[in-house]
Amino acid sequence: MISKYEKLFDNEIKEFIRIAESFDAKSVSGSITEMRQSYNEMVRHFKRDRPQNVQAEDKKVDFKERSVAYRHYSKTSGNKSDVIYFHGGGFVLGGLESHDDICAEICDITGYDVFLLDYSLAPEVKYPEFFLDAIRFYYFIKNPERRLIVMGDSAGGTLAGFVSNKVRNVAIRPDAQVLIYPDLAGQINGPNKRQFWDAPLLNQDEIGFYHKCAGLPSEKGLHDLIRNFDNDNMPKTLLVSAEIDPLAEDCQAYIESLKKHGCDITFLEGLGLPHGFLRARHLSRKARRVFNEILNFLIQTK
Repeated sequence: MISKYEKLFDNEIKEFIRIAESFDAKSVSGSITEMRQSYNEMVRHFKRDRPQNVQAEDKKVDFKERSVAYRHYSKTSGNKSDVIYFHGGGFVLGGLESHDDICAEICDITGYDVFLLDYSLAPEVKYPEFFLDAIRFYYFIKNPERRLIVMGDSAGGTLAGFVSNKVRNVAIRPDAQVLIYPDLAGQINGPNKRQFWDAPLLNQDEIGFYHKCAGLPSEKGLHDLIRNFDNDNMPKTLLVSAEIDPLAEDCQAYIESLKKHGCDITFLEGLGLPHGFLRARHLSRKARRVFNEILNFLIQTK
């Protein structure tokens, strides 16, 4: 860890960062295969066992363009609420296993059914295919007789925000969205360095690599949720940031955009936390408190 960040993290988060960085899981110096291998090893290290009372079933949905896998988590038969979860990983990494324990825990504590989408990744596909997978899956899952929350972290938070915007003026819009340290503005590669541009676990150069690998356009992209979309009639929103994260800068502009249109938005800042802190929720009291606030928001969304 760069020495200037030492004083910004407590000892629990320092240990989390030390372990995570030992896998070199987000290094862009190797091949995509090597990156995924390191990332998956890191995921396995932090992964928690699935609660015994949570059932998980792997399924597949056949769209016209391709088949896409997903995992359905359930706990109680009388539940009337669903969560669609889009995993993070820069549109390059992640899948059903990378966020299995997070989704199982959400299901266990809220009692909601959770649907984790294994959307197509770059470089095997390019922009906008992962966005199209997300919107198709939304229409596949949405049941007008059930509450639905769209949710995601990092790149998955971007997908969740995109879906919420695209369906905001139709009868079956989501009841809420939860965006966890998302990439909101899509213009990370400008001439100016961002605050925390060289932060641990995600830095500005790595974000630029993921954007390039995914083929994200520098202007008018579906990933720019501030400049390229009208944010009127958006659902109830929980926006969660990590304080020590180059992506955090865009949160205020997104908040102002939604508030201007009367959106009910709650902002939760993960003080003293880095990008990817959900994996530290059983190691760090700070990360756990934020995760508990996220769960409370889900439970209170009726």
